[in-house]
Amino acid sequence: MSLDQFITNMLNIKSEQIQELLTFSQSDGSMIIKIRLVDAHCTCPYCNGQVHIHGYYSRKLTHSTLINRPCTILYLQRRYRCNTCQSTFNEPNSFTCSHEGIPHETKLKVLQDLKHPEITYTLAANRNHISKAMALCIFDRHVQIARKPLPEIFSLDEHYLPDSNYDSLYCCLLMDFDTGVIIDVLPDRKKSYLLYYLSHIKHETYSDETHTSELDRIKYFSIDMSESFRSVFQSYCPKAIICADSFHVLQHLTKDFNAVRLKCRRETADPVLAYLLIKFRFVLNHNVVLDNKARYNRRLKRYINLRGIQTLLFSHFPELKKAYELKEVYITFNETASFENAERQLDALLLKFADSQIREYDEFYTVLSNWKQEIVNSFIIVHGRRINNSHIESKNRQVQRLLDNANGFRNFKRTRNRILYCLNKEDTYTF
Repeated sequence: MSLDQFITNMLNIKSEQIQELLTFSQSDGSMIIKIRLVDAHCTCPYCNGQVHIHGYYSRKLTHSTLINRPCTILYLQRRYRCNTCQSTFNEPNSFTCSHEGIPHETKLKVLQDLKHPEITYTLAANRNHISKAMALCIFDRHVQIARKPLPEIFSLDEHYLPDSNYDSLYCCLLMDFDTGVIIDVLPDRKKSYLLYYLSHIKHETYSDETHTSELDRIKYFSIDMSESFRSVFQSYCPKAIICADSFHVLQHLTKDFNAVRLKCRRETADPVLAYLLIKFRFVLNHNVVLDNKARYNRRLKRYINLRGIQTLLFSHFPELKKAYELKEVYITFNETASFENAERQLDALLLKFADSQIREYDEFYTVLSNWKQEIVNSFIIVHGRRINNSHIESKNRQVQRLLDNANGFRNFKRTRNRILYCLNKEDTYTF
C-alpha cells in the first residue's frame, strides 16, 4: 500500500477528492500531512442557492492512527458564501466536524480505549496525542447511557465512592440478576434518595389503562441486610419477594465467630496457645484440609498436623469449639437446605444459637430473627440459580479496579457513564 493510499484510508476519503497532498517528517519523529480537497461545488445548505469560494483557512487536526508518533493534519479548508442569502459555511468533508480539531478516527480510538477499565483518561489522551481535557470532552459528548428497563430479578449493592461531587459516601449499583447487566448507578444509597428514584420511575412509567408501572415487573429483590433497602422496596414493590444475600449473612456469622476467637486470645495467659490462635486461625475456617502430613512445630516441640492443632485449641477453649460447631452447622444449612425445608431448619438453628449462651453470637441471633423470612426466600431457585448477590459483588470488584486505576473520580455523572460503559458489553458511544 502506497503512502497516499494509506492516508486516504486513514481520512476516509477517495483519491479523486484530493487536490493537493504533501507529507513531511519532522526532526522529533512526528509527521505532518498537508491536504486540500477538490472543490465540491456545493449549494447553500440554508436556501439551496448558488455559492462562490469566500476564502481558505488552515485547520490543524491531531490524528492518532500513528500511535508511535504524533501525526498532524494541516487541512486547507474552503469557506463558501451564498450569492443569494450571503450565508457562509465550510466545505464538507468526511473526516472531521466543522467545529472540531480532531478527526473522527481519533475520537473513535479514544472511545475504544476508554471501554477498558484499566485505561485512564490520561493514558487514553497520551496514546492518541491529545490533551486529557480533550479526552474527557470526547467521552462526555459521546457517552450518555440511559437507564435500562427494570428486570424480574433485581440485585442491588452499594459501593464506597468518597470523592464524588455528590453529597454521599456511597453510590448504589442496580443489576439484572439474570443477565448481569448493570441497569443504573445511583449517586446515593440513602432511603430518601431511593424513595425519590423509585417514585420517579413509577410516575414516569405508570399506565392508566393497566394501573401498573415498570416497578410491577420486579418479582424478586436480592439485597444485603440493609433495613432502608428493605423498607423502600416493601413500600414501592409490595408484591415482590425480598431475598437476603447469603454471603452477607455469612459475613455476620464469620465476624461474630472471630470475636469468640479473639476473646479466647485475650483471655489466655499461655503464649503458645495465643500463638496458635493467631498463626493457625485458618484451621477454624470451613472446608480446610486438616489431615495433612504432620510437621515439626518448634513452639509445641513435636510433630503435629492441622487436625492436631485444632483439637488442641478445642481442648483448651470449649466455648471456641461450641462456636465453631454452630458456625459449621449454619454453613451446612446454607449449602444444603431447600426453600421447602429452609424455614423449619432455620427455626431449629435459632434455638441452637439462643441456647448456646455465647454472647458474641447475640448479634447473629438478632440478624437471623429480624431477617428470617428474607433468608428463607434466598433459597428460591429461579432459572436454575439460587438468588444471591455474588454476581453484583464481582461487578463491584470491577468498579473498584476502575476507581483504583483512576485514583478516584469526582464528577459523578461521568463516573456513572464510565461504569456503565466499561461493565456493560452492549453499552456504547453515539455520534
